[in-house]
Amino acid sequence: MLEPLHVYGHGKLLISGEYLIMKGAKGLAVPVRFKQHLRVKPQAEPLVRWTSRHPDKSVWMQAEYDLDLNMIAGTPANDAGLIRNILSVLKKMNPNLFRRGYTLETRTEFSREWGMGTSSSLIAVLSKWAQVNPFELLDRTFGGSGFDVAVSLGGKQMLFWREKNRRKWEFVRWQPPFRKRIFFVHLNRKQNTARVVKKFAATAVNPETIERITQITHQMLETGDMSRFQELMAEHEHIVGKLIGKRPVATRLFPDYDGAIKSLGAWGGDMIMAVGGSNPETYFRSKGFELIFPFSKLIF
Repeated sequence: MLEPLHVYGHGKLLISGEYLIMKGAKGLAVPVRFKQHLRVKPQAEPLVRWTSRHPDKSVWMQAEYDLDLNMIAGTPANDAGLIRNILSVLKKMNPNLFRRGYTLETRTEFSREWGMGTSSSLIAVLSKWAQVNPFELLDRTFGGSGFDVAVSLGGKQMLFWREKNRRKWEFVRWQPPFRKRIFFVHLNRKQNTARVVKKFAATAVNPETIERITQITHQMLETGDMSRFQELMAEHEHIVGKLIGKRPVATRLFPDYDGAIKSLGAWGGDMIMAVGGSNPETYFRSKGFELIFPFSKLIF
């Protein structure tokens, strides 16, 4: 009998480069301390049993498939169908899979609602187990730039970009001297990243805009001055807001905040980054946002 296997991948945040990273701009991407785990156990029955668990270990999805990956049972059905599709792609990429039964169980240390990469870390851990190219698996399932899969697998901070359809990255270390003044706040809603990615893919962007976002990324990484970092955040928000036709989150939700705020990921949900401000935790809680992470408690 084969031995059980345990693999994991980190969640992620994209500090700069959202949207434009798909067009070739460099983005600053960082892993978070929270991970997604995959445990695989061979079983004698010719079945593939899948269980997905919340951070508290409660079950949010269960499914059962035969070895041809026909779904026998699954709740919720949409999620079970999505997993079936991913496993089917895995089988095409590695035909030696599923010649026997398996029990597969995933558990995230972060909520699926936080926007930290439930899908990308799933791609990462499944590719580790199946020994397939993670970016090919991503392209054949969710799509996207791939920065999140690279971060999940590498577990390191990086500059990430795409050049002539090739994914490239450079490991870096982002530990600004003002990091005690940086907080990450969840906006109490979840964005459908795959839908946003698909919509933005058809948007034309001029090369000067792409290059400016790359420059901002480098400058955000390199500066040790909080005021300069805040200026770069504001410029980044202005550029992206104009491009996608949306007002920056600071203008819409937090006009009276005395620091700087930047959206992270698809605008309208997930996380924001707040830098400076006299009392950030008290301020955001007064606005109804309870999930607040200091830099040191979140960034890996």
